[in-house]
Amino acid sequence: MKTFVFFALCLIFLSCAPIKTETLNNKNDYQETASQAYSTGLGNLCSTKKECIEYCKTNRGRCESYCRDKEIELCKLIFQEKPGDLGPQDNKGCKSTGTVTFTSPPMKIDQIELIEPIGLMIGGHVTPIDHGYYYAKNWIPGSNREDPSVFVDVLSPATGVVTSVQSMPQEYASSSIGDYRIVIHHTCSFYTIYIHVNQLSEKLQAIVDRGKTTKVEAGEMIGRAPGFDFSVHNDDITLPGFIVPETYSGEPWKLHNVDMFDFFEEPIRTQLLDRNIRQKEPRGGKIDYDIDGKLVGNWFEENSNGYEGKKEYQRGQGYWKTHLSFAYDGLDPELIIVSMGDYNGEAQQFAVKGNTPDPKDVDKTTGMVKYELVSFDYFTEEDKLWGRQTFAKIKKAYGNEHIDGTVLVQMLDDRKIKFESFPGKKASEVSGFTEKAKMYTR
Repeated sequence: MKTFVFFALCLIFLSCAPIKTETLNNKNDYQETASQAYSTGLGNLCSTKKECIEYCKTNRGRCESYCRDKEIELCKLIFQEKPGDLGPQDNKGCKSTGTVTFTSPPMKIDQIELIEPIGLMIGGHVTPIDHGYYYAKNWIPGSNREDPSVFVDVLSPATGVVTSVQSMPQEYASSSIGDYRIVIHHTCSFYTIYIHVNQLSEKLQAIVDRGKTTKVEAGEMIGRAPGFDFSVHNDDITLPGFIVPETYSGEPWKLHNVDMFDFFEEPIRTQLLDRNIRQKEPRGGKIDYDIDGKLVGNWFEENSNGYEGKKEYQRGQGYWKTHLSFAYDGLDPELIIVSMGDYNGEAQQFAVKGNTPDPKDVDKTTGMVKYELVSFDYFTEEDKLWGRQTFAKIKKAYGNEHIDGTVLVQMLDDRKIKFESFPGKKASEVSGFTEKAKMYTR
């Protein structure tokens, strides 16, 4: 799924048209030097309090990247909170409770090339992803987002209150044009989240990064992009397959994911499912696989602060290095996937040679388990290899023959495992754990 790696590495913020933005050519442009540490500005970004406040209104992503984890009074003044800390979804301005029926698709039906459901594992998205993906026609997923002519309208699915419009940090920006995360509360507990919207409507541009709200109607254009992340959440429901909810305090909304198709009225629901490449039930995907006392599900390196990652990662790139998941493919749940945040220095996903043993059957009585790792691909319903760029109905995921490496895992207790990866080695070449083995918990 390498085609989608960059697009899928979405977190939470950015900067966008019609606001003028600057292209960052050198990351040192916003790095602090010793002499600047005590200045009245923000490094090379701006030099005075007034200048910085104005600059950060239109370049918030760069300012957040500079301020992250720094105790600078000007940063505190500009952001009023720690940059990058979303916390629970603020529902200020919402009305009513319960769910609503969506009467508009997020993207016009005739402009949709394909939809991917929740539950994929791609690159730094080590645990199953809590959002799906919409891709427009005439755009290659994961490719350049610098040409607005390929952008299409992003639509609100129902009436609601936009409670958050945040620009992505520089390191997660998908385009120099802009990149935003939008939350729409349709009731006080039922909301949709969009990520990687590259241009905002005039209405939303007026409130971006300012903590204000605005009402939108069903079908209203809220922005433009060639593709975007989309998810639906209901705070009145908590997924049962996250056995330690506190682990996800950094991204609490994922505990409340609901099916991304089920709330659309007909015929919209059927029309959207017709563009969904996943054919296996549940069509909307699944992200919560934890079973207490079993290997299946998500694990986090011991003393690494759960999903949020170690403090030194600052919730920036690399926070996923301490993540590990034994789950099932997001398009064909019959295929076991081992997803690692740090496999030979990179976040990678593999299928399992022989597709056994099933992690839901592995417990502390099983002893050491060796999984030989293989790459994987997909067959379409026409029994053709899927190219991963255009729509197809996925029939089956399968593991390839070449062994890329082996992992060794053992459940020590119901919520503790010992794990080690051996890149480039077959199972027959691995006799046991070494001093490099790590403990993971949940």
